[in-house]
Amino acid sequence: MSYLAVDLAGADTPGEHLRLAAFTAVVAAVALWMGRRQRRTGRTLTADAFGRTRLTQRLGGGAPGGSGREPAPPTRTRRVLGCAWMLFGGIFLLPAVFNTAAAVRELLG
Repeated sequence: MSYLAVDLAGADTPGEHLRLAAFTAVVAAVALWMGRRQRRTGRTLTADAFGRTRLTQRLGGGAPGGSGREPAPPTRTRRVLGCAWMLFGGIFLLPAVFNTAAAVRELLG
């Protein structure tokens, strides 16, 4: 079954398989990092330590920098979104493994 999934990717050479594996591994790593960060701290990718985005900082909203205020704990919604990002990253790990296995299989035989 995994050979069918790799064949559908359109890769014919070991180099193409490894390129696809590297791309999907990077996407998986970023999604897993974002999910873990959002689940544990409640901050998105563009938020600083206080949960403010760059746009909010430019507009002058939120706490001033260096106020010493602790960030708010993550809400349940942020934790669930973090888990969703981690699931998305986990799904991207499978093609990376399949493409790496297909490249090794083609190189060895």
